[in-house]
Amino acid sequence: MPTVQTVDRRPCIPAPRGHSARRRLSASARTGLGVLPRIDVKAAIDDDAVAQFSADGAIVLRNVVSEPWVEALRAMAERNLVDPGPLCDEHASAQGTGGRFHDDQFLWRRHGAAHEYVLHSGIGALAARAMGSRTAHILYDQLFVKEPGTAAPTPWHNDTSYWHIKGEQVCSVWLALDEVPRERGLSYVAGSHRWQLLHRVTNFSGGAHSDRNVYDDADTLPPVPDVDAGVASGEYELLSWDMLPGDVLLFYSAMLHGAPGVPPDSPHRRRGYATRWCGDDIVFDDRPGTMHTGWKAKGFDCALLPGDPIACALHPNVA
Repeated sequence: MPTVQTVDRRPCIPAPRGHSARRRLSASARTGLGVLPRIDVKAAIDDDAVAQFSADGAIVLRNVVSEPWVEALRAMAERNLVDPGPLCDEHASAQGTGGRFHDDQFLWRRHGAAHEYVLHSGIGALAARAMGSRTAHILYDQLFVKEPGTAAPTPWHNDTSYWHIKGEQVCSVWLALDEVPRERGLSYVAGSHRWQLLHRVTNFSGGAHSDRNVYDDADTLPPVPDVDAGVASGEYELLSWDMLPGDVLLFYSAMLHGAPGVPPDSPHRRRGYATRWCGDDIVFDDRPGTMHTGWKAKGFDCALLPGDPIACALHPNVA
């Protein structure tokens, strides 16, 4: 992805340092992970931040996830790199480029730390408050690891185009497990969540498909807009932030976003753990060209009918 000038014109949303505001304990104490504090949602995202999220489509929230959770999820990430799940893609390897771009899904169904984080940390309640929703159904979780020397970018895209759902209350919470300089992190096209764009999708591995994700019949959709040209002309503005471990990016699924690779001389890996959340108005949409085909083939079938509310055993409400 070409380097573009990014704009950090809005203040980040602060949360108190330390753990004093997040003392209520999660059920993770039952599972051998130790005593892990639950997120204080009102301290993490106030009314001004909710309004900013609605207007811009993406914000950063500082120090939302405490160090014990970060350490537990880092250990989970290392285990998954060695023993990935059935939906794992290694994008750099598939592209024949250097480094490693590891991408896996539904970790909460296999790893204790991810299971406790999704169900008991309060991150779903944070997503619900941000969206103005009574509910927060976990759509899935996703681990991204880019090692130094990984040329493979995260191409410009929005998530809505890949997902078999319909509605507006759907967002992601992307947790930094490492320090991420803004020039190596995700950038967002400001306000693009309002475009209602469904675009042609391709696999991040570089082709139209992989053996885990098949996007048949999606080529009738329009291509992704030329974001770099739009930034160069001044038509688009990009939002991006420096991040420290425990900071989160909160963004609507319809936001166009992307990220570059990680150069060989980078002192930082880029491990990010994303949880995807559906609110009150989300229903199942069995349109062609989504991730649903690959999910069903690997046993992740929600068994919903078109138009059904997303609530089901695969996508429980944890708000």
